[in-house]
Amino acid sequence: MIDRGLQFSHQLPQTAGADRVTSDVRSSGQALRNQAQHLVSGDLLRVQQLLRKATGSRFDVVQRLSEHALALGGKQLRPTLALLAARAVAGPEGLPDSQQGLPDGQHSDLLAAAAAVELVHTASLVHDDVMDDAQTRRHQPSVGRVAGTHAAVLSGDFLFTRAYGLAAKCRSGYAARQLARASTALCEGELRQQAAVECWELTTAEYRSVLRQKTGALCGVSCLLGGWAAGAASSTLRALRRYGAELGVAFQIVDDWLDYWGTEEVGKTLGTDLAQRKPTLPLLRALRTGTDANRRQLRVALEVQGPPDLDTVRTLIERSDAEQYTLAMARRCVTSATDALTILPDSAAKNALLAVAQFSVQRSA
Repeated sequence: MIDRGLQFSHQLPQTAGADRVTSDVRSSGQALRNQAQHLVSGDLLRVQQLLRKATGSRFDVVQRLSEHALALGGKQLRPTLALLAARAVAGPEGLPDSQQGLPDGQHSDLLAAAAAVELVHTASLVHDDVMDDAQTRRHQPSVGRVAGTHAAVLSGDFLFTRAYGLAAKCRSGYAARQLARASTALCEGELRQQAAVECWELTTAEYRSVLRQKTGALCGVSCLLGGWAAGAASSTLRALRRYGAELGVAFQIVDDWLDYWGTEEVGKTLGTDLAQRKPTLPLLRALRTGTDANRRQLRVALEVQGPPDLDTVRTLIERSDAEQYTLAMARRCVTSATDALTILPDSAAKNALLAVAQFSVQRSA
């Protein structure tokens, strides 16, 4: 249940508009990310400049660790979601360039909010690596490996403070309040996940609730704040938050599926969650719906000293409907996410949001 960074790749759906994203070419993950980010490329560069400025420090050790943490953060999905949401609110005729399409104050709010959510995400990754004793992230040494556990914790704290400093620069306190709400949910979700280790009686409802907090909340607030900066109505803001939250949950459910049935091609080490004895959906489903004999065998396999054997546990899980059930739940989340976007006018930005949601489950194909 660790958030490893959403991966883009899907055939983009067709839409009207001169700047629409091409829909008749099945893209790789890199290609989709490039196409989606191309729509907001100017503002994404401005967000990156804000991030560099926000992580600056007159103390070399602080700046070096902050820059290293940002480099490990990945694909900048959350600021991209915020910027796409702002464009999608305006529709096909609006925001040909965000800086020209929004008044200066709104544009500054958009950039600050987009950078702030990325800083919160990066800080949470630094802390995740500390909790998991991770030595690498994205094939690079983690902050903890570079500087030690204590320095990593403080580096994550530093990034959190800079995130709220950026949000506080918005003309309204709304952005900071919403970011604080999402960050609180994220921390609560992480604490609940830690408390649930080896809790094989966890219900599906409790599992989804944890995912909504630790992964869904920050994706949701990214979309919310993008729409807010663009002046969206409250009904649209609720829809954007729902889209982002359901997207985050869908991705995380598929990530849990990949822990058992994925490949190295998607950049995931198999069996990580199982080794940490985290009760993810495939295992929880098998423990509830398999035969009595199968459930007993699963319990025995989970109670061994040291990490449970992945092949043994996977074989036992496959005797139930857990694999199909897990993917079906992820697809329901995607349907909920895409349904939320019906409130928006057709546009290339809306297309990109739809495509990202669809590919959150496409990785399992």
